[in-house]
Amino acid sequence: MVKTISAEKALNLKDAFFIDTRTPKEFSKDNIPGSINYPIFSDEERRIIGTLYKQNQDKAFEEGLKIYESKVANFIEEYKKLNPKNPIIVYCWRGGLRSETITKLIDGLGYDVYQLIGGHKAYRALVREGLQTYKPPFKLIVLQGLAGCGKTDLIKAITPSIDLEDLAGHRSSLFGAIGLNPCTQKMFESKLWEVLQKLKNEKVVFIEGEAKKIGDIYIPNNLFEVMKKSSIVEIQTPIKQRVKRIVRDYFTHDEDKQIKEIILKLKIQLSNKAVERLHQLVDKKDYEPVAEHLLVNYYDDLYNHANKNIKYAYTIKNNSIVKAVEELQKFAKQKDNLR
Repeated sequence: MVKTISAEKALNLKDAFFIDTRTPKEFSKDNIPGSINYPIFSDEERRIIGTLYKQNQDKAFEEGLKIYESKVANFIEEYKKLNPKNPIIVYCWRGGLRSETITKLIDGLGYDVYQLIGGHKAYRALVREGLQTYKPPFKLIVLQGLAGCGKTDLIKAITPSIDLEDLAGHRSSLFGAIGLNPCTQKMFESKLWEVLQKLKNEKVVFIEGEAKKIGDIYIPNNLFEVMKKSSIVEIQTPIKQRVKRIVRDYFTHDEDKQIKEIILKLKIQLSNKAVERLHQLVDKKDYEPVAEHLLVNYYDDLYNHANKNIKYAYTIKNNSIVKAVEELQKFAKQKDNLR
């Protein structure tokens, strides 16, 4: 009989190694952060078995067993590479036959291995409920500022912090997915929950100010409401530095075609003449005037309108990331002293 473990206990198990036995497609939509995908079936194999199951369950089981047996030797070779000192948690979708089979196989190799009760579905329920009831045990300091001011650079340079855009794989704008790989809502929540658990002993945490939606991803309500009520620091940066940062982030991925398509969508705000000129500049790879035009004639107005009622607790001039981080750390100490 295999040993089993709940999702809550598994996540708190020190140095645990998670094995996801689901298909690559299932894994890509959401998984336990840090887990490794050792799928029993490929996406196509699972589709075939699923079709058979609707027609004849016995035949579906026989086909699944046949596929599994053809891969057992390879599985064993891979599992032998695992660190025997680490507890291993195996999961599938609902804690069924896939994870049970692999748990038995690894147990036979002499490892400390557990099957996750309820599988990924149970883990997902734990994350969803946790985010729905989440109340940060720390104070948040929210960084706000015009596009290209360096908020993300500061978040990456300062600790402790929550990089929502990195977790979402999106920079939260029309151009936000360029050069990135946006994740699903479920994967975003899994990664966010992992970060929040790591920060539970912190006193002050930095986060970038965002709208409720980052690309197609929604920030959980509880966290978003806390962000709105937290201390907000305005980041001010000269336009030339902002332009260079925008070019670095958006125009260095060989995505000129996509950039031109997005600019075309802004013709009502920018005018047909402006769009034509910007397209010509993109074709010449003269990106700085494109970035400056978009900032001055679209993004700055959009930001100022959306944030006109914000009351800033502090303002920092971001001429130097190093100096700005030092100033933010001093501000954080002041906030901590007010606890």
